Amino acid sequence: MLVAFSKVEEELIKGCIKNDRLAQQCLYQRYYGKMMGVCMRYSSHKEQATEILNLAFFKVFKTIGGFNNKNGNLEGWIYRIMVNTAIDFIRSEIRHQHSDIDKSVYAEDSSDIIAELSAEHILELVNKLTPAYKAVFNLYVIEGYSHGEIGKLLDISEGTSKSNLAKARANLQAMIIEANKVNMGAYGK
Repeated sequence: MLVAFSKVEEELIKGCIKNDRLAQQCLYQRYYGKMMGVCMRYSSHKEQATEILNLAFFKVFKTIGGFNNKNGNLEGWIYRIMVNTAIDFIRSEIRHQHSDIDKSVYAEDSSDIIAELSAEHILELVNKLTPAYKAVFNLYVIEGYSHGEIGKLLDISEGTSKSNLAKARANLQAMIIEANKVNMGAYGK
């Protein structure tokens, strides 16, 4: 599929291919906000998201010479690099993690409670998950990957992907219920 570039994108791409620092800075600034949002979904804190973002932009600048309109639009191409860089980062974190990721708490249905939570609060709760659970949750729920695809991306079995998703959901439910209990206590309900 051929996608037409805007004149600005075309100039930015040409400049980045030539390692023009101003073009690189403009490309970075143009996509910073959206791509930081992507990186935040995969990280535990802003500093980690910034590290992933910068690693990914380094890859963008290094490989932009291979980008053309057959790759789709520029933003989509950069987005894929961000997600793949985040996955690589998480894979590295999982390998170095020494915590017990099989520990989970199963909780009652919390669908009514979820409706009362803000997106920001939900993101905070997702960020409290272990890297393995958070990675599978993001890839499955937000990115739309299948368990087979997640298994290949993270070098885990499809069954482990399913298990990690179930445990992530259970942990999120427990956190939501606990947060609701705290809130109800604070308001004297």
